[in-house]
Amino acid sequence: MMKTKIKKLPKKSQKNSPQEKLLIKDHFKELIHRFYWWLAFFIMGCGLGYFNYARLLEWLVKPLNKPLFYTSPIGGFEAVFGVSALFGFVFSLPILVYQIIKFIEPISANFKGKKVFVYLLTSFILAIAGILVSYYLVLPASLNFLGKFGSIQLEALISTNDYFPFVARYLLGFAILFQLPLLVYLVSLFTPISAKSLLKQFKYVFAGSFLIAAILTPTPDFVNQTIMATPIILLYLVTILILIIKKTIVK
Repeated sequence: MMKTKIKKLPKKSQKNSPQEKLLIKDHFKELIHRFYWWLAFFIMGCGLGYFNYARLLEWLVKPLNKPLFYTSPIGGFEAVFGVSALFGFVFSLPILVYQIIKFIEPISANFKGKKVFVYLLTSFILAIAGILVSYYLVLPASLNFLGKFGSIQLEALISTNDYFPFVARYLLGFAILFQLPLLVYLVSLFTPISAKSLLKQFKYVFAGSFLIAAILTPTPDFVNQTIMATPIILLYLVTILILIIKKTIVK
């Protein structure tokens, strides 16, 4: 009888080959390197915030229209640190966006050359717009509503530990929310997103904007939530308009 030769099946390639491990290690090193760059600018911004603490404090407390108090020996230091850190984050936000864009630059030609600085400038403008809308529109409305619960027998004694996190949540929250048009535009560079598909999702965005408003603001009144939800809805509509303009230009 003839012996049949049994062919040996090739061994399965290991999931993590030495080259893949080296590539992952290089990406991790690059990520740490870019994080250090952002951290350096964040510390620099904190230093600038510290030297301009009096002006920043006056600007942040102005919507409250009353003095703040601290109830612990380190309360003053915590207030200075919090204000400086808030300014440092806003100051270093363009650098953070820049480092993120440069990290993902190799996967797309849309993140090269002058386009990077266009995205960076757009992100910074949107963040400033979000902070200003929050400061001049949403924050005063919230403080005004909450202040109505006071009386002669019930007077608010607001501490720095309570006020600054409250303000930071509004300012940074809107700075992030206002990145929506840019974020959707960048996603559209990789995955086709049509204005028609976004319009179909408008009802969910409309409901979700009020849900976000209910989470970000502690005020249960419908008027104040509408004030906070309106910019989110408008940003979504602006995003749809940007996609329509982009499609028209490409044609």
